[in-house]
Amino acid sequence: MAYVGLIRQASISPEVSEYCNYIQQALLDISDLVQELLSVTHQKTIPCVIDITEILTEMLKEYQAAMPGISFALNAGVPLTCYANEQHVRLIFSNLLKNAAEAAYVANPSGYVTVYATESGKYLHAAIHNNGDCMDNPQSKPHGNGMGLGICYWLTEQLGGKLQIERGVNGGGVVSVSMPRNM
Repeated sequence: MAYVGLIRQASISPEVSEYCNYIQQALLDISDLVQELLSVTHQKTIPCVIDITEILTEMLKEYQAAMPGISFALNAGVPLTCYANEQHVRLIFSNLLKNAAEAAYVANPSGYVTVYATESGKYLHAAIHNNGDCMDNPQSKPHGNGMGLGICYWLTEQLGGKLQIERGVNGGGVVSVSMPRNM
């Protein structure tokens, strides 16, 4: 990153300066992701009973406060609990909600993110819908690099679950997470 700073300090064109800003932001994002990944892989997994509904409600309130133009909603009929590592579950949903909110905002600053959470048999299911065009437009997340999604995919598999990305029926994107209620 020091080299990017040196290049930016030199007398260069505005275009080169802009590219340096993108490179520096990407390096910071990668550094954060590497730190998160190291934290996740070096910790002891301590599963416990967690309330997914409560976690999602808390996270959606935080995102609503940070992005007031986006409408955030949770549709869950009953409190949903599972036995898993809470930090892993929080990391998965935090990254997926952030991605959905950013894609929704780029598509329409007054867009939406809606989470549908249900259970069926031994599994919990959460489908995160947004009105963004992340399936067709790589610019819907201009600062993303896909590493966070890869980590979410890996963590979901470690929990015995599955993560899928699909195009929404009315456009936008849907990220679905299924995980067992018990490890």
